[in-house]
Amino acid sequence: MNRDAREFIEHNPILMLANVGLDGLPKIRPMITLGIFKDTLWFAVTESKLVYKELIKDNNLELCSVTLSRWIRITGKAVFENDKQTITHILENSDIMDKFYKRKNEKEEDVRIFYIQIEHGELSDFEQDMRIEF
Repeated sequence: MNRDAREFIEHNPILMLANVGLDGLPKIRPMITLGIFKDTLWFAVTESKLVYKELIKDNNLELCSVTLSRWIRITGKAVFENDKQTITHILENSDIMDKFYKRKNEKEEDVRIFYIQIEHGELSDFEQDMRIEF
């Protein structure tokens, strides 16, 4: 992921995640990123959420975030992480875990993290007539 895309996401950490639902229909929902580690985006979800079940069945997705003049779109796959050291590192270094999971008394073992295996990304700026692919 290039520097411009990284900066855009750091300033706009809520992305819309589009995927295929269990019913075969398109779904879209807001997701806040845990951050960018190992040069890709990381997210957390609990096993009880429908999106977890959907991404286990079909891990193809698109992410999008928009401001007044810029937007980013990322196509890829959700890859759930199983390495305990990586999981611990990411959870300990994420600003959102305490805000979104621990306050809701969700069991730590129910939280799953995944990264985006990026296949294609595009950052565009309408005002500057800019388009960066990554």
